[in-house]
Amino acid sequence: MHPAFQLLLCLILFMLIHISVMAVCALAFGITVRSISYGVGPTLLTWGKVHVKLLPLAGNVVLKDTREETLYDDDLCRDAYNFQPLWKQVLLPLSGVAVLLALAFVILGAPGCEHFVAAFGQIFHGALAPLSAAQELLGEGETFARTHGLTLVFALITLKLCAFNVLPFAGLNGGQALLAIARGGKPYVAWEETVAKWLLLPGLAILLAWVVAFGGYGWKAMAA
Repeated sequence: MHPAFQLLLCLILFMLIHISVMAVCALAFGITVRSISYGVGPTLLTWGKVHVKLLPLAGNVVLKDTREETLYDDDLCRDAYNFQPLWKQVLLPLSGVAVLLALAFVILGAPGCEHFVAAFGQIFHGALAPLSAAQELLGEGETFARTHGLTLVFALITLKLCAFNVLPFAGLNGGQALLAIARGGKPYVAWEETVAKWLLLPGLAILLAWVVAFGGYGWKAMAA
Protein backbone atom coordinates (compact mmCIF):
# COMPACT_ATOMS: atom_id res chain seq x y z
CA MET A 1 0.00 0.00 0.00
CA HIS A 2 1.28 3.48 -0.89
CA PRO A 3 2.50 5.44 2.17
CA ALA A 4 0.05 8.27 1.43
CA PHE A 5 -2.92 5.89 1.66
CA GLN A 6 -1.45 4.34 4.81
CA LEU A 7 -1.20 7.80 6.36
CA LEU A 8 -4.81 8.62 5.45
CA LEU A 9 -6.12 5.34 6.88
CA CYS A 10 -4.09 5.84 10.06
CA LEU A 11 -5.42 9.38 10.50
CA ILE A 12 -9.00 8.19 10.06
CA LEU A 13 -8.58 5.32 12.52
CA PHE A 14 -6.82 7.56 15.05
CA MET A 15 -9.62 10.13 14.83
CA LEU A 16 -12.38 7.52 15.16
CA ILE A 17 -10.84 5.98 18.28
CA HIS A 18 -9.84 9.30 19.83
CA ILE A 19 -13.22 11.00 19.48
CA SER A 20 -15.26 7.88 20.29
CA VAL A 21 -13.36 7.18 23.52
CA MET A 22 -13.82 10.78 24.71
CA ALA A 23 -17.54 10.65 23.94
CA VAL A 24 -17.99 7.34 25.75
CA CYS A 25 -15.95 8.62 28.70
CA ALA A 26 -18.11 11.74 28.95
CA LEU A 27 -21.29 9.66 28.98
CA ALA A 28 -19.80 7.32 31.59
CA PHE A 29 -19.01 10.36 33.77
CA GLY A 30 -22.61 11.58 33.48
CA ILE A 31 -21.70 14.59 31.36
CA THR A 32 -24.15 15.67 28.67
CA VAL A 33 -22.72 15.44 25.15
CA ARG A 34 -24.06 18.15 22.85
CA SER A 35 -22.48 16.88 19.63
CA ILE A 36 -19.79 14.56 18.27
CA SER A 37 -17.91 15.51 15.11
CA TYR A 38 -15.70 13.17 13.14
CA GLY A 39 -13.52 15.28 10.87
CA VAL A 40 -13.53 18.97 10.05
CA GLY A 41 -15.03 21.09 7.29
CA PRO A 42 -18.44 20.74 5.62
CA THR A 43 -20.80 18.18 7.14
CA LEU A 44 -21.42 15.15 4.94
CA LEU A 45 -23.72 13.15 7.21
CA THR A 46 -25.67 13.79 10.41
CA TRP A 47 -27.09 11.09 12.63
CA GLY A 48 -28.55 12.48 15.84
CA LYS A 49 -25.70 14.19 17.67
CA VAL A 50 -23.07 12.64 15.39
CA HIS A 51 -21.68 14.63 12.46
CA VAL A 52 -19.36 13.18 9.82
CA LYS A 53 -17.37 15.88 8.06
CA LEU A 54 -15.33 16.10 4.89
CA LEU A 55 -11.74 16.11 6.12
CA PRO A 56 -10.75 13.27 8.49
CA LEU A 57 -7.96 15.28 10.09
CA ALA A 58 -9.46 15.98 13.50
CA GLY A 59 -12.76 16.08 15.34
CA ASN A 60 -14.31 17.19 18.57
CA VAL A 61 -16.78 16.35 21.29
CA VAL A 62 -18.91 19.32 22.37
CA LEU A 63 -19.95 18.98 26.00
CA LYS A 64 -22.45 20.82 28.13
CA ASP A 65 -20.39 23.65 29.62
CA THR A 66 -21.55 26.82 31.37
CA ARG A 67 -18.61 28.72 29.89
CA GLU A 68 -20.20 28.18 26.48
CA GLU A 69 -23.90 28.41 27.36
CA THR A 70 -25.97 30.19 30.01
CA LEU A 71 -27.64 28.00 32.62
CA TYR A 72 -29.55 29.82 35.35
CA ASP A 73 -30.54 26.88 37.54
CA ASP A 74 -27.80 25.17 39.57
CA ASP A 75 -29.56 21.84 39.08
CA LEU A 76 -29.03 22.21 35.33
CA CYS A 77 -25.27 22.49 35.87
CA ARG A 78 -24.74 19.10 37.46
CA ASP A 79 -24.07 17.37 34.14
CA ALA A 80 -21.91 20.20 32.76
CA TYR A 81 -18.25 19.42 32.13
CA ASN A 82 -16.87 22.39 34.06
CA PHE A 83 -18.93 21.51 37.15
CA GLN A 84 -17.37 18.06 37.46
CA PRO A 85 -14.71 17.11 40.04
CA LEU A 86 -11.17 18.03 39.04
CA TRP A 87 -10.15 14.43 38.29
CA LYS A 88 -12.95 14.12 35.73
CA GLN A 89 -12.06 17.44 34.13
CA VAL A 90 -8.47 16.22 33.72
CA LEU A 91 -9.10 12.61 32.78
CA LEU A 92 -11.77 13.25 30.15
CA PRO A 93 -9.64 15.21 27.64
CA LEU A 94 -6.80 12.71 28.12
CA SER A 95 -8.96 9.58 27.82
CA GLY A 96 -8.70 9.19 24.05
CA VAL A 97 -4.95 9.72 24.07
CA ALA A 98 -4.53 7.24 26.94
CA VAL A 99 -6.40 4.47 25.09
CA LEU A 100 -4.48 5.11 21.87
CA LEU A 101 -1.16 5.12 23.70
CA ALA A 102 -1.98 1.82 25.37
CA LEU A 103 -2.92 0.33 21.99
CA ALA A 104 0.29 1.56 20.36
CA PHE A 105 2.43 0.23 23.21
CA VAL A 106 0.78 -3.19 22.91
CA ILE A 107 1.53 -3.26 19.17
CA LEU A 108 5.11 -1.97 19.33
CA GLY A 109 6.18 -3.34 22.70
CA ALA A 110 9.11 -1.79 24.56
CA PRO A 111 10.35 0.28 21.56
CA GLY A 112 7.04 2.13 21.69
CA CYS A 113 8.13 4.07 24.78
CA GLU A 114 11.31 5.19 23.02
CA HIS A 115 9.36 6.32 19.95
CA PHE A 116 6.89 8.24 22.14
CA VAL A 117 9.59 10.08 24.09
CA ALA A 118 11.50 10.86 20.90
CA ALA A 119 8.35 12.26 19.30
CA PHE A 120 8.40 15.42 21.44
CA GLY A 121 11.85 16.44 20.21
CA GLN A 122 10.93 15.54 16.65
CA ILE A 123 7.78 17.67 16.77
CA PHE A 124 9.65 20.80 17.86
CA HIS A 125 12.76 20.15 15.77
CA GLY A 126 10.69 19.65 12.65
CA ALA A 127 8.51 22.68 13.36
CA LEU A 128 11.57 24.91 13.67
CA ALA A 129 12.94 23.69 10.33
CA PRO A 130 9.98 22.50 8.21
CA LEU A 131 11.95 22.48 4.96
CA SER A 132 15.03 20.68 6.27
CA ALA A 133 14.81 18.73 9.54
CA ALA A 134 11.12 17.95 9.03
CA GLN A 135 11.86 16.68 5.52
CA GLU A 136 14.37 14.19 6.92
CA LEU A 137 11.87 12.99 9.51
CA LEU A 138 9.16 12.58 6.89
CA GLY A 139 11.59 10.67 4.71
CA GLU A 140 12.34 8.30 7.57
CA GLY A 141 8.60 7.88 8.12
CA GLU A 142 8.04 7.03 4.47
CA THR A 143 10.83 4.45 4.57
CA PHE A 144 9.25 2.86 7.64
CA ALA A 145 5.85 2.79 5.92
CA ARG A 146 7.31 1.09 2.84
CA THR A 147 9.02 -1.62 4.87
CA HIS A 148 6.39 -2.38 7.52
CA GLY A 149 2.73 -3.39 7.62
CA LEU A 150 -0.22 -1.10 8.27
CA THR A 151 -0.54 -2.16 11.93
CA LEU A 152 2.98 -1.08 12.81
CA VAL A 153 2.64 2.11 10.78
CA PHE A 154 -0.58 2.94 12.63
CA ALA A 155 1.10 2.37 15.99
CA LEU A 156 4.04 4.63 15.10
CA ILE A 157 1.85 7.43 13.75
CA THR A 158 -0.39 7.10 16.80
CA LEU A 159 2.55 7.69 19.14
CA LYS A 160 3.54 10.84 17.24
CA LEU A 161 -0.03 12.18 17.22
CA CYS A 162 -0.50 11.38 20.92
CA ALA A 163 2.68 13.27 21.73
CA PHE A 164 1.35 16.30 19.85
CA ASN A 165 -2.05 16.07 21.52
CA VAL A 166 -0.64 16.06 25.06
CA LEU A 167 1.39 19.25 24.53
CA PRO A 168 0.26 21.91 27.04
CA PHE A 169 -1.33 24.23 24.49
CA ALA A 170 -4.95 25.34 24.26
CA GLY A 171 -6.94 23.44 21.68
CA LEU A 172 -5.01 20.26 22.44
CA ASN A 173 -5.90 17.63 25.01
CA GLY A 174 -2.88 18.44 27.14
CA GLY A 175 -3.83 22.11 27.18
CA GLN A 176 -7.38 21.32 28.24
CA ALA A 177 -6.13 19.19 31.12
CA LEU A 178 -3.61 21.87 32.12
CA LEU A 179 -6.26 24.58 32.21
CA ALA A 180 -8.50 22.37 34.35
CA ILE A 181 -5.65 21.88 36.82
CA ALA A 182 -4.90 25.61 36.81
CA ARG A 183 -8.56 26.34 37.60
CA GLY A 184 -8.28 23.98 40.56
CA GLY A 185 -11.52 22.32 39.57
CA LYS A 186 -13.47 25.58 39.67
CA PRO A 187 -16.18 25.94 37.03
CA TYR A 188 -14.87 29.30 35.88
CA VAL A 189 -12.02 31.74 36.52
CA ALA A 190 -11.75 35.23 35.05
CA TRP A 191 -8.27 34.82 33.58
CA GLU A 192 -8.90 31.59 31.68
CA GLU A 193 -10.09 33.05 28.39
CA THR A 194 -7.06 35.32 28.06
CA VAL A 195 -4.58 32.59 28.99
CA ALA A 196 -6.26 30.14 26.62
CA LYS A 197 -5.87 32.57 23.73
CA TRP A 198 -2.14 32.89 24.37
CA LEU A 199 -1.74 29.14 24.81
CA LEU A 200 -3.43 28.60 21.47
CA LEU A 201 -0.68 30.35 19.50
CA PRO A 202 2.22 27.87 20.02
CA GLY A 203 0.09 24.89 19.03
CA LEU A 204 -1.12 26.66 15.90
CA ALA A 205 2.45 27.65 14.99
CA ILE A 206 3.65 24.05 15.30
CA LEU A 207 0.69 22.77 13.29
CA LEU A 208 1.19 25.29 10.51
CA ALA A 209 4.91 24.53 10.35
CA TRP A 210 4.16 20.84 9.85
CA VAL A 211 1.54 21.67 7.20
CA VAL A 212 4.31 23.49 5.34
CA ALA A 213 6.59 20.49 5.87
CA PHE A 214 4.05 18.03 4.46
CA GLY A 215 3.33 20.37 1.57
CA GLY A 216 7.01 20.67 0.73
CA TYR A 217 7.53 16.93 0.98
CA GLY A 218 4.56 16.21 -1.24
CA TRP A 219 5.70 18.77 -3.80
CA LYS A 220 9.14 17.18 -4.02
CA ALA A 221 7.59 13.73 -4.33
CA MET A 222 5.42 14.84 -7.27
CA ALA A 223 8.32 16.61 -8.94
CA ALA A 224 10.63 13.58 -8.65
